[in-house]
Amino acid sequence: MERFRVECNFGSKYFDEAVDAFAYFEKCKKKNRNVGIWVISLCYIKKTKRFSASQELLDYSFTTFS
Repeated sequence: MERFRVECNFGSKYFDEAVDAFAYFEKCKKKNRNVGIWVISLCYIKKTKRFSASQELLDYSFTTFS
């Protein structure tokens, strides 16, 4: 299962669809906020009865004020 997480300033928002996540990411960028978008992959391993998770940073944007 894949989900998308957008971290904007001090909060995170989760999405099931990439289109929605990237739209929110762009919205935060336009507001000059620090923002990053991650894809999170989750899978359940039956043999060990555990979950495995990995995450990858897709893009980020940082605000710089002069």
